[in-house]
Amino acid sequence: MLIAVCNDDKQDRETVSGLLYTYFSERSVEYKLVCYEKSHELLYSVIEDYRPDVIFLDVYMDNYKSHGIDVAKELRKNNFDGKIIFIASTPIFAVESYDVNASGYLMKPYSYTKICSVMNRIIINYSIKSYSVKIRSSVIRIPYNDIVFVESINSKCVLHRSDGSDYTVYRHLSDIEKELDDSRFLRCHQSYLVNMNYISKADKSFMLFSGDIVNIRQRNLRAIKKQYFDYIKNKQDMQYM
Repeated sequence: MLIAVCNDDKQDRETVSGLLYTYFSERSVEYKLVCYEKSHELLYSVIEDYRPDVIFLDVYMDNYKSHGIDVAKELRKNNFDGKIIFIASTPIFAVESYDVNASGYLMKPYSYTKICSVMNRIIINYSIKSYSVKIRSSVIRIPYNDIVFVESINSKCVLHRSDGSDYTVYRHLSDIEKELDDSRFLRCHQSYLVNMNYISKADKSFMLFSGDIVNIRQRNLRAIKKQYFDYIKNKQDMQYM
């Protein structure tokens, strides 16, 4: 999924980008994000056939020299048929946004809840990041969100899913870790890879909401717990922006 954020304020661009990162990470949807400081840069990219699926467009751009509604009209004139979500500090242009078939009108201050509300209506038809597991002669795809933890047992691994089902994977845990390559997964032990979103308590081991216990490598206990706490703090910070 291609996302564009067009805003002349650096802090605003970074805030929206961070909220989107958290949103897509939690939902396992693959995405690419491009930021634009100037509205004409965005228009040029679209004219040159760069077609993002979603554009987050500030209503007031370029020190008030351009208006987001006018920019959106130019986008539509150039046959841009993707989603446009306006960001504004005032509601007075909300009705006018319908003229350009806007998919959302977000009011500042930025809110993770608001981002979720508008994006949930959009991502339904987009592919979700998943891990393929071979079962006999078939292959099933398990969304990253559904993977609770992966456990290495002898020469195989067992993938534990949120619905309680388990899958045997004949691969090394280090290979699975590389294949997943996602910030929510923490290699906390030579035999365990855990989805940090399922951790309910961190002590000398991780307790999961499912009741399972995942071991932590004791010689790196402090560093591993810090990595978990940093992940949770960053996630909370993004949600309450």
